[in-house]
This record gives sequence, C-alpha cells and structure tokens, in this order.
Amino acid sequence: MVQSAQGDSLVSIMLPTIHEVDLFRCFHPVFFHIQMLWELVLLGEALVVMAPSPAESSDTVLALVSCVAPLRYCSDFRPYFTIHDSEFKEYTTRTQAPPSVILGVTNPFFAKTLQHWPHIIRIGDMKQAGEMAKQMKIKKLKNLKTLDSKPGVYTAYKPYLNKDEEIIKQLQKKHSEVEAVDLVLKLKDKLSQAEREQLPVRPGTLSKLREHIQAVILVLPEDLQGILHQPLPP
Repeated sequence: MVQSAQGDSLVSIMLPTIHEVDLFRCFHPVFFHIQMLWELVLLGEALVVMAPSPAESSDTVLALVSCVAPLRYCSDFRPYFTIHDSEFKEYTTRTQAPPSVILGVTNPFFAKTLQHWPHIIRIGDMKQAGEMAKQMKIKKLKNLKTLDSKPGVYTAYKPYLNKDEEIIKQLQKKHSEVEAVDLVLKLKDKLSQAEREQLPVRPGTLSKLREHIQAVILVLPEDLQGILHQPLPP
C-alpha cells in the first residue's frame, strides 16, 4: 500500500504488486486482443492464463490486473496456481460456474480440468524485445483439447466495444520508439565508457558507433531527439 498526496490530504492506494511488469512483453502473444482482454478484466470475468513457466504465468496475470489502472481490480487473482492449492477442487468442478478470478497455471493437466472455463489465454515463450506481434483470430474453446494447442485467446465472448485499430498502431509505434531510445542510451553509455577508460578500441570503430547513434536519433520524434542529444552524466 502506498500513499499519494491529493491536495491537502493523503489517499491510500493498494498496489497489486511492487514488481514492475513489462506489459508489452507480457501481452505480445495476444497483443491484437488487448482491448478485449481489458474488457474481460474490467468486468471481473473468470480467466485462465496457461503459460510454459511460473515466471511467464505470474507476469501475464499481473499484467492483466494492471491493465485496468487507474481503476482497481477488486476480484481475486492467482499469478501461479497449482494442483496443491486449497481451492483446486472448487476451481476445477463443473457443477458450478467458475468464480471471478484470474488464474495463472503451467501444469499441462489444467488444459483438461479447466477447459470448461469461459476465457482461456494460452501463451508460448515470451518474445524478445523488438519482435512484433502477429495477428491471431479468437479461437473456440472446443479447440482447446490437446496439450499442443497453439497460443491465443480461447473464448466465445463478444466484446461490447469495437476494436480501435488506431490505438493498436499507436501502441506499436510507441513501443518501437521506447526500444530505440533504450538502444541509443546503451550505445552512448558504451561509447562513454570506451572513451573514459581508454579501452583498446580502434578510432574508426568509435566513429562508426557515433554515426550509428546519430542515425537512430534522427528517425525519432523531436522531443525524444532533444532528450537523447543531452550529454550523459560522468
């Protein structure tokens, strides 16, 4: 819990986690359905995230919970749910509707026992930075029968809101710009280190590195160019 100053008073805010989640990386396998996922989380729908590892399962669940900010997600969420959890029987029974909770699982056993859940997100290995997502259709739940089911969103849900293609394009553009800024900062840091420590690097190499940095900066928006042209602290 943290406190935020608003006027003359302090407002307490409950954070789902102190871990900063890379939303773009977590949503990469289902990037084009991010608006529908936001709607499902906002409505408190029962969601299952099937991932190859506990880390990817946990990060994706936390990303889902965080995507409705500044609104607070008020239902339950389990970033890493296993067959040993006390609610296992409650969540896998077919005699009642699944509760309002977001589960993150890795055990292939859940592909069968949780098949009756209304919304299932199956993700593969997280993509490396710089790789762009591919468009994938919503898949029917009946197709989630085998352990080798392809990554995607399995649901019969029909979103209330139309997909905003412009927002998707803007998100992709912003992410590309962030990646470019991160690359420039790393290159400038390496360049400064080489000059400061007089590393055994040929002058021609350093010159080419400066040209590469400048070329990357020139394709960015003017506000980012102004930031990147500032000298790095010693």
